[in-house]
Amino acid sequence: MFSVFDESRIFVAACRHRFVLLACDMICSGELAKYPLAILDHLMTVYGENGSCAYDIGCAFLKTLNTSSLGPRACALGLRMMVGAFHGHAHNRKCQLDWHPMYISGTGHTEGEGCEHIFSSSNKLAQST
Repeated sequence: MFSVFDESRIFVAACRHRFVLLACDMICSGELAKYPLAILDHLMTVYGENGSCAYDIGCAFLKTLNTSSLGPRACALGLRMMVGAFHGHAHNRKCQLDWHPMYISGTGHTEGEGCEHIFSSSNKLAQST
């Protein structure tokens, strides 16, 4: 009866300044597409046009986004998916050229790994819980 409260982890969205914008509990299902889709739905509603989002698997996730009900809105708003700099090095060279923030106009000096920095700095909290 109470298995709905079995949180297994969290899924967060952070801005390029590493402030957490959104967080949702992941309930015993692993990292499924519903979490980033829900986050992107809210971000597109709040921030509107010409946004960008770095995700570890942004290159593959774009296909999921485009085939979802959010696809037309993401396209109309000009949402640009990226793969963060750290994770991008695990992808092939063509993927890096298409998806790495360093090669995408308008991303400034962001590396797209804000969530990794947040999780890294929060590791100290685990010792106290």
